[in-house]
Amino acid sequence: MTHRALVHFFLLEYIILLGCSTSLTRAGQGEIDPTLDFSNFLEVEKCIIDQLPIIKPAVVSIETQDGAGSGVIISQDGLILTAAHVIEHRGREMKVILSDGSTVQSVSLGGSEISDAGMLKIIESGPWPFVPMAKSGSAKVGDWCIALGHPSGYDSSRGMVLRAGQIISKDHETIQTNCRLLGGDSGGPLFSIQGEVIATHSRISKSDSDNFHTPIESFLANWEYFLSKDIHTIELIHSGGFLGLACEETTKGLEVIKVVAQSPAERMGMLEGDILLSFNQTPLTTRENLIILVSQKPPGETVTLHYKRNNREFSVQVRLGTRTPP
Repeated sequence: MTHRALVHFFLLEYIILLGCSTSLTRAGQGEIDPTLDFSNFLEVEKCIIDQLPIIKPAVVSIETQDGAGSGVIISQDGLILTAAHVIEHRGREMKVILSDGSTVQSVSLGGSEISDAGMLKIIESGPWPFVPMAKSGSAKVGDWCIALGHPSGYDSSRGMVLRAGQIISKDHETIQTNCRLLGGDSGGPLFSIQGEVIATHSRISKSDSDNFHTPIESFLANWEYFLSKDIHTIELIHSGGFLGLACEETTKGLEVIKVVAQSPAERMGMLEGDILLSFNQTPLTTRENLIILVSQKPPGETVTLHYKRNNREFSVQVRLGTRTPP
């Protein structure tokens, strides 16, 4: 099937699904509202057709002990973004299958179980085909997107599988789309229709509208940590230092929305509405970023937190506490 025929098939299926959606039908009776403008589908189709030959060579299949995952090459020297649950831990040798069926060896790097972000690196000499990453904050709810992957592993007779859809929601460490994912897609790329990586596939569901992806922001905010450290696990979060703040990513920055009673944060005078700027001079951009930085430190260690309140900036030192077992 040609790129044009493949994309046309998925967009046709998408229009049919829209026709079954109460919110996009006339009086909710299952008939597509004739006032709706579907000319946008032709523009989307053209964008996807233009991008497919460029982005497909960078999409890979990753062999694991109990199955397969997917990934995407984002640098000429072979750095791959994937899912944390695909690589499992740092230092693991893994076979990567390129889009043409050739195989290369790689080694797993770091990541985070919080967002399910993971990295690995091709250890053979390149250069390798790669695609650009989107800038932080560029993907918005309602944007069209392209999901690529190798469900059930690499299949030379079938090739990689394409799905087109839209972003349904975006919240902290998760993007939700209506691109149906399957086993083996985990770690594969979610692209904007401009051909930039905006996320990697994470949680897979049988429901069309219940598939989740790790946003590129999770990688960008923790880039050096993922490159140099092991996967940050939930166990490390529970055993590491405790600050006692709940935060939300807002247009103003990382905003405090709750201060835990009798916590280190409360004792140092943090208030709801404060905007966190840095932790031990490391800029804070995401909630996951803060969680990783805090839980890297042992309980009892003193750290410096820089924040803004009422357009004034403050720096305070706080001794991290111990997290109460759940």
